[in-house]
Order: sequence, then structure tokens, then C-alpha cells
Amino acid sequence: MMKTVQLQHERIQKWEIANRTYALKRIDSLAHWQAIEQAHRLRIPLAIPIYETKKRDGQWYYMMPWLKEKTDPTSSFFHDLARWHKHSLKEMQTMETEIESYYKERKSSLEKTKQTLNQYIEQCEKQWYMSPFQLQCCTHFLDVMRAISFSEHTLNEWRERMREKKTVRICYIHGRPSFRHYVERDDDTSYFISFERARWAPPFHDLLFFFRQYLHTYPIVCDEAVQWLSQYEQTLALEEDERLLFFHLLVDPHRFVRLIHRYEQQRHERQFTATWQQAYWQMKNIEYVIGKWEEEKQTDQIQS
Repeated sequence: MMKTVQLQHERIQKWEIANRTYALKRIDSLAHWQAIEQAHRLRIPLAIPIYETKKRDGQWYYMMPWLKEKTDPTSSFFHDLARWHKHSLKEMQTMETEIESYYKERKSSLEKTKQTLNQYIEQCEKQWYMSPFQLQCCTHFLDVMRAISFSEHTLNEWRERMREKKTVRICYIHGRPSFRHYVERDDDTSYFISFERARWAPPFHDLLFFFRQYLHTYPIVCDEAVQWLSQYEQTLALEEDERLLFFHLLVDPHRFVRLIHRYEQQRHERQFTATWQQAYWQMKNIEYVIGKWEEEKQTDQIQS
């Protein structure tokens, strides 16, 4: 006997079939459908087993066991994410022209960010009374400029490493890893779900997605984030060029320029003042994690 138990989401239904519970999920994009298929063709470990159904009305569907979220995800999430990456990891040659092109693109973007911030701060300082948003921009200006300097430094270091190395590692990443997408069976077997955004990329791109989300919160002492990175590296250590580019992209000072542009277009004072504050907190959390991780790395090198 088959019956619908509950609509969990606009794209997910919960079904009971022969005393077992399943999830029926709708996929609206061919690219997302192909990403799921490729993960299973690659026999990615920890990818939830699925049963593909036929295309209907321009949409795709698949069915999978209905599993609960992992009881204690932090104990194994990063070890398992590294296992996912390690399964398809491969090395590729890269041309020096590609390295230089990417470097110049990122360098130019940082220069434009600095120029925009400097011009905006000068404009704000000419105001007789600053708005709350403008006051926050001026208050946090030096911290944001330090973040830009750090981003430039790691980019320059990455370029020097890549000139010598000329290879990159890529794997089939999950695309949107989170604790909500990490489930378990009754026997504690773990799986990742919702990998419609899976693609070929350097392994640290999954770490970028996770930590941007996790650290987008109020100021916290996030020592657990440093521990999670260490757990990941116990299974798959990042190479030095990967670590440098991870830092460069994680800092992302461009978010502040995007906020300034949106504020000037819309002038929603309360909304954008709060959004700037959240972006600043996120930046400080990221700064703390990078600093502590670097500190632990140096300590380990001295001890070894």
C-alpha cells in the first residue's frame, strides 16, 4: 500500500510504501539532474542511494530512503567530506598563462574594491551628519582594509607557489555541504544528500561554502571550526597553494563594496546597517579561524 504522509517542502514529499518511508524529490534543472547522475556513476562513497524515475512535465524526480539528520554530525562530518573528495581526487596540469590570467583578474578586483572603499569613505567624511550605515563604514574601514591586504598577500603567495608547481587538484565536490545534508540510518551508516550542485572543483570549495555559511553569525569564539579543519586534514590534507587560495577566497572583502552599491541604490537604512554589521562579524569570525589555524600549523611544524 502506498500513501503520501506529508509534504515536507515544495519539492519534497514524504511517502510510506510497504511500511517503509521514502523521500520523493523533484528536480527542476537538467544540470542538477546530471550532477546527481554523475555522482552515482563515479560511485562516490556516502552518496545516498537513489531510485531515478522518469521525466514528467519537464521535471525530474528521484526517490531515496527517508533518513534522519545525523545525531552528532560534528564527530564525523569533515572526515566523511574528505572521504567524498578523496574518492575522485585527481591532479591536472595548468598553464602559466591560466595562472597569470586568474591572478590578474583577482588582483584587479581587489584594486577596484580598495578604490571604491576609499572614495566612499572620503564621500562619507564630507557629510555634516553621517547616516548609521555610513558611520559603520567609516568605523570598520581600517579592519576591512586589513582584510584586503591579507587577501592580496595570500593571492601573491598563491601565484608564486603555482609558478613552481603548475598543477592543481580537483575532485567531484558536493557543492552545498551542511549538517542538514548529512544523514544516518538506524545502524549509524552515514550519507550525504542534496548534492544537486555537485561539480568538478578543487576540494577546498566545499569548505568555502560550509564556513561562509557557518561563520555568518554574531561574534563567536569558533575554536570548533579550527578543530573541524584539522579533522578534514587528517583524511585529506590541503596542499599549500590550496590553503592560500582558500584563505584568499574565504576573506572576500568584495562583500562590503556590494553592500555599498546596494545601499546607495535602495537606501533602506535599517536593513543595510544590520547587513553590514553581520558582514563585519562574519569577517572577524573568519579572521579568528584563519589566525588560530595558522597558529596550530606553526606549532605542529615546530614540534615535528
